[in-house]
Amino acid sequence: MPLLLGACSAGTAISPQSGLESDDAQISQPEANAEPSDDPPEAEDTQSPDPASPPEACSPDVQDKIELSITSQTEAFASEDFNLAYSFASPAFRANVNLQAFIGVIQSSYGPLLSTSDLQFADCYSDQDQIVGVIDVRFVEGGNSLYALRYFVVATEGGWRVEGASNLELVASGS
Repeated sequence: MPLLLGACSAGTAISPQSGLESDDAQISQPEANAEPSDDPPEAEDTQSPDPASPPEACSPDVQDKIELSITSQTEAFASEDFNLAYSFASPAFRANVNLQAFIGVIQSSYGPLLSTSDLQFADCYSDQDQIVGVIDVRFVEGGNSLYALRYFVVATEGGWRVEGASNLELVASGS
């Protein structure tokens, strides 16, 4: 499942083996008026910014706050209060998706959330600065269908807000 995150920039790749960022080749050209020299070139300071730190398990406090935002949004879905549910979306999400489009996406792709408020949370991770996070959520719809989602969240002045979610996945279905 490929994911695009807003914090990634064009021209930057992250190697899964090393976890290090590298920009596309950027070779500095000598200045036009530079004199040729027999001396070896001086080493340039090519140190990039520190690579992104690996995710770490959320602290209990951070996980509680993330869970509260997601639970509040889900309860708003269940009561069909889409304005309130939309308020739990991140500012970046709201800047790109208006309320009507949000309602359409929820109704067409995340319908089971409209009748659910019993959520189970697991595997919460955030970056070292606790600015972005992911958390896995499972819920049962109609007493016999188990669904799973992975939420992507960001910390804002108003609390943790939903940046996006993975596709809704039916994990198990009873008879």
